[in-house]
Amino acid sequence: MPKRRNNSGEGVSLFPFMSILACLIGILTLMISVSMQVKQIEDVGRTEEEKARAVENRELTKASKTLEASIAKLQKDLERDKATSAQLAKLEDRKIILKSQIAEASKDPAKTDEQLQKTIEVMREEIAALKKERPPLNKQLEELKAELALRRNPPEKVESVQIRPGGTGIRAASRLFFVECNSTGIVLLTGEGAPKTISQAAITKSPVYNSFLDEVKSTRDSMVLFLIRKSGAGSYNWAAGWAESKYEVLTGKLPVPNDGKIDLSLFQK
Repeated sequence: MPKRRNNSGEGVSLFPFMSILACLIGILTLMISVSMQVKQIEDVGRTEEEKARAVENRELTKASKTLEASIAKLQKDLERDKATSAQLAKLEDRKIILKSQIAEASKDPAKTDEQLQKTIEVMREEIAALKKERPPLNKQLEELKAELALRRNPPEKVESVQIRPGGTGIRAASRLFFVECNSTGIVLLTGEGAPKTISQAAITKSPVYNSFLDEVKSTRDSMVLFLIRKSGAGSYNWAAGWAESKYEVLTGKLPVPNDGKIDLSLFQK
């Protein structure tokens, strides 16, 4: 049997290649490790920045809500100020009226503080009544404006209405007091100075009308004659009812046929 040939002295060694490969693997591992550490450091820095931005955003959102609440409050204050201004304007009107009444009442030294206070309270009731009456008065104002437009070019002149003594169909009295009743209220035709107008809502509260009825009641054999316009039935009911129930004075009524001026010259004669 032939002998095998020993080739160990002629083989190639792999140690250098393996050492190079091991060094390469080590270098790659080191690079990967360094890259991961750098990335981790960058991630940590970015997280802190985002956290700071989140805190800043939260603060800005909170400040924005605070500003919105402040704006809403300012809007409410502005609306309240507008309402207050309107109320002040109304109070200023009342103040002017009350000052006028107090100045007129203070001219009479016989009036006491209690009477002045009562006058002020009466005026407040009149103002409240006038406010309540404002919507129908606005409607009547429009009607009167339309009537005024028609009267600017009237088809014919409206003659005055002459009231004749003894033609009322009622028991004659030695002293007559005249009151005109129209759609808006009553007019006291006293014959002294300008006629005094009283709105329908203030008839039972007007110190002027009450003073007028006091004079009628204190005059012997006297009577109030109500001259009723076409649209004055409502005012007549209030005025005559108050005169009869409160002051127990004698009353009469006479319809006025047209819108002409009332002429009482025959009674003056």
